[in-house]
Amino acid sequence: MGENGGGPPRSVSQLCNALYQLGNSIGIVTAEHPCDPIVPLDAGIRLTKLEGRGASFIGRLRAVDFGAALDDVHRQDPISVVHQHGIWLRSSHAVTDFSFRNKQPLVVAPRGMLESWAINNSKWKKKLAWMLYQKRDLERATAFHATALSEAESIRRLGFKQPIAVIPNGVELPKLPQPSIINHQSSDQKTALFLSRINPKKGLPMLLDAWEKLSPSGWRLVIAGNDDSNHLPMLERQITELGLSDQVEIVGSLFGDAKEQAYLNADLFVLPSYSENFGIVVTEALGYQVPVLTTTGCPWQELETERCGWWVDPTPGGIEAGLKSALEASDQERLEMGVRGRELVKQKYLWPAIADNMTVFYKWLLEGGTRPDFVV
Repeated sequence: MGENGGGPPRSVSQLCNALYQLGNSIGIVTAEHPCDPIVPLDAGIRLTKLEGRGASFIGRLRAVDFGAALDDVHRQDPISVVHQHGIWLRSSHAVTDFSFRNKQPLVVAPRGMLESWAINNSKWKKKLAWMLYQKRDLERATAFHATALSEAESIRRLGFKQPIAVIPNGVELPKLPQPSIINHQSSDQKTALFLSRINPKKGLPMLLDAWEKLSPSGWRLVIAGNDDSNHLPMLERQITELGLSDQVEIVGSLFGDAKEQAYLNADLFVLPSYSENFGIVVTEALGYQVPVLTTTGCPWQELETERCGWWVDPTPGGIEAGLKSALEASDQERLEMGVRGRELVKQKYLWPAIADNMTVFYKWLLEGGTRPDFVV
């Protein structure tokens, strides 16, 4: 649940806040690291923080600690539904064990970890985990939560038959400066922004190669995010070798006002990922009225259908062609795309409606009745 954990901590915390505001009793059990503060939560949410261990503290969290914490919470305030976010970890296995022992409905949100790219990353470790416990754990789930239909399809391809609630992540719609149409489009220098974890999955080498080939005049590329896999040194070498030091700026992690200003300063948002189960930064950028370029590895076909961005193949050629089109668009075209993107967020991706659907889903699991139309 730390700030540096990328999209899942933000989306889970905001979902919990929205669920609590609807009158649900919410508790969170999570790892905490002293260098990575917990994402802000409503004061009424019960938060159980466990000490992280080692550099990859969430991955190294001992299952016995997580299981004991859940047992303690359940004794003090009985749990009705367990909603697990993420898989593969020892702590995730402990969640399944707790739910199975206590006959609690268990909803598993894989958070993209069952996508092909993710499974093939650290492939042999995951094959071993799959055989030892992960496949059995997922078979014990009562239901799944997918943030997009494409993620639901990935779950089905692995043979799981349980109900899947397709409920997206959301955002809080930001207030824009007055006038509501952001006027930085007239600046002499334009800014393309990448804001996400710096990780091989994010496709940044392809973006840098495309930027060097296009060498766009009057543009700069800002790369923001925490290096969670020691990927940054390779990118810094690539920037130097390509002669992009004057065009590409690496600014580190951004939070709060600094993050908001980065979105407000952006003329284009770029997420060249190989795979995302959702990509909450896409929603955030659209909320700030910024057109988005991302790949078909992300479930954002709406960028094309709603004419608010570019949706391209996660290949060097796809990134280059999409970037060329985005950079050559006129200021007015990008501005109109941004306006349409913000309207899309208003219609589909605000937390109150999303939390309402999640509440309906939990109630259906507990009480039965008519299957909600977002459950497949």
